[in-house]
Amino acid sequence: MHDIRPETFFPDLKFETVEVAGVKALRVGSGPTLLLLHGGTGSWTHWVRNIEPLSRHFHLVVPDLPGMGESLDVPNDADLDGYGAYLLAAVTGGLVPADARFAVAGFSWGGVMTAWLSAHLPERVFVAGLLAPGGFPPGGWHRPPLRPVPEGASDAEANAIHRGNLEMMMIGDPSRIDDLTVAMQRRNHGMTRFKSRFLGYRDTLGPSLARVRCPVLAILPERDPLPQPDTAARADYLRRTAPHIECATVPDASHWVAFEAPDAVNRLLVEFVGRHADSGRGGTGSRRALAAARSSSA
Repeated sequence: MHDIRPETFFPDLKFETVEVAGVKALRVGSGPTLLLLHGGTGSWTHWVRNIEPLSRHFHLVVPDLPGMGESLDVPNDADLDGYGAYLLAAVTGGLVPADARFAVAGFSWGGVMTAWLSAHLPERVFVAGLLAPGGFPPGGWHRPPLRPVPEGASDAEANAIHRGNLEMMMIGDPSRIDDLTVAMQRRNHGMTRFKSRFLGYRDTLGPSLARVRCPVLAILPERDPLPQPDTAARADYLRRTAPHIECATVPDASHWVAFEAPDAVNRLLVEFVGRHADSGRGGTGSRRALAAARSSSA
C-alpha cells in the first residue's frame, strides 16, 4: 500500500491544511499566491511533481475540488455556475488570503474552473494559466474509450485497468507510469463523487474565457489525445476566443502535462506569473518570484 499524503511526498516542506466552506486545501510556500486547480477525477496529487518546485516561488494553495478528494459533496446535476459557486464560496471565504490578489492555474477540468473563477473575480485574479484545458465545443474532442473497473475486480485487475486508462488518456510514455502513479489514480477515482466530464466535454471554457481580462497562459501538450483535429487547432481556437492569451506547446507530453513534463510546466508558470506579479501587489514576494523566473529562463 502506498502512503499518499503530502508529508510523505514532501517531508521537508511545512504544510498548512485548511478547510473553508467545505473545500479542503494544502497551503505551502511564500511569495505571490498561486491557486492550483486539479483535473476531473483528481485531487491535489495531480500536482505532485509541481508543488515542491513552485513552492520556492509562490504561496501555493492546492485544494481538492468540490465533489472530489476530501472536499464537500455537490449535486451530481450541478451546472457550471452551480458547481462554481462552491469553489467561489471557498475562495472568497478565505481559502486564499483576503487582502491580496492571486494567480490561478488549472489542469483539464481545473482549466474550465480557472477561466470561470477568473471571470467572476476580475478584481482579484491577476493572471490565469490553463493546462490542457477542457470545455471545448462539440466536435473539438476525441473521447478515449476508458475502461470501467468491474465490480468484484481483484487488485491486480483494477490496477491493470487504471494503468491502461492512464496510458490511453493521461501519460504518453508508458515507462513513466509506475506503481505509485497507478495508486494515485486509483485513489482519486475511488474518491470522486462528481463526474465533471458532462461539463468538461461541453462548450464551457470559451464563454468564461471571453470575459477574462487578465493575462492568460495556455500550456498545451503536443501529444494530448483529446484535441480534434490536433493541438495546433486547439491553440487557434483559444487565440480567437481570447486575443490576450499566450499559448505554449510542450513536446513529448500527453494530457497530464504537469506530471509528464514537470520541468517545462514549472518553468512556464514561474516565468509567466512572475512577469505579471507586480500587478498582483505581492510586494517583496512578487519581486523575488520575478527575479527567479528570469533566472530560471535565462
